[in-house]
Amino acid sequence: MSQKGLGGILAKWSENWKVWRIIFFVTLALLLVLNVPFVTHHPHFGLDKYPGFFAGFGLIVGLVMVILMKKIVQPFIARKEDYYGD
Repeated sequence: MSQKGLGGILAKWSENWKVWRIIFFVTLALLLVLNVPFVTHHPHFGLDKYPGFFAGFGLIVGLVMVILMKKIVQPFIARKEDYYGD
């Protein structure tokens, strides 16, 4: 039985999760490369004088936050599959 509408689209996309992951990381790398020409003229900290610092910093902090949420916080808030009953 095939799904129609948004459910069918999302089901098809979830089957190709490796392709979407590659597209995601290529897009992030492209944004990092595009950020390189924009140099901060008056850096306030030591590392923000380097081109692409804020793009790389955002990428690293975002990934660390996802990993922390998945590995540390989720076990505390997760419920068993039958928590709400039938």
